Amino acid sequence: MQYSINSNVLVSALTDRNVTVIDSSEGVVVFKRNCTLMGKVDAIEDAFLKKFQEASPSVLIDEKPRISTKSSLPADFKRYQLVDVHIPENTLKKNSGSFVAIFKVGNREKKLYFSYEMNAKMLVFKAKRNLLNGKILTNDDYESIWMSLEGIPSRAVLNEIPQNAMTKTSIKEGQVIADYHFDVRKTLSKKDSIRALLKDGGLVIEVPATLVEDADIGDVVKIKTEQGKILNAKIVSSKEAVILE
Repeated sequence: MQYSINSNVLVSALTDRNVTVIDSSEGVVVFKRNCTLMGKVDAIEDAFLKKFQEASPSVLIDEKPRISTKSSLPADFKRYQLVDVHIPENTLKKNSGSFVAIFKVGNREKKLYFSYEMNAKMLVFKAKRNLLNGKILTNDDYESIWMSLEGIPSRAVLNEIPQNAMTKTSIKEGQVIADYHFDVRKTLSKKDSIRALLKDGGLVIEVPATLVEDADIGDVVKIKTEQGKILNAKIVSSKEAVILE
């Protein structure tokens, strides 16, 4: 918990008691309750950081988080032994929020709630120029930038932009790219020609065919032979498929 007070009020009170004060607070002084958490603040900070970075390894945290209690600590808090912390999933993209610390007290476990504040950021992708609908994205179309967690738009792409990503809407220069801006094209397209292999014991027969639908390597899709027969086949490369029937 923390309390704020106008610095003029504090300076006036101290001056009345003949205390000389140099005010560099910019107008507000903040008092934090239990700021060291009875000597456990470092352990809680470290456990919080470890759990946060395990869950969100791509987050860059500039400095240690500022941890504070959401309510008064138990009188015997020094007896509490930290076991673990739990961070809600919806908190993993926020620079401030709440989490639960689990302690062992004798033979019992007890949960206490804490607040945190920190400066953290993630890499996002920003369009270098206006991108039209139907464009295959290349590395030259976007750049990666660090952005504060609080500023990242909903559904922004955070790890990497997939290969064969094709825009399905226009993207403005400087706009952060989100997953709804593009579809991922399959490796092979409908009506592409492919060699279909029919295996019969030790005999392998090659059958010219075309794809009836888009496909990636490893997909099971329908193909059409030159005789017009529709068969199921597994795509094993960009040029070959194995007939399954």
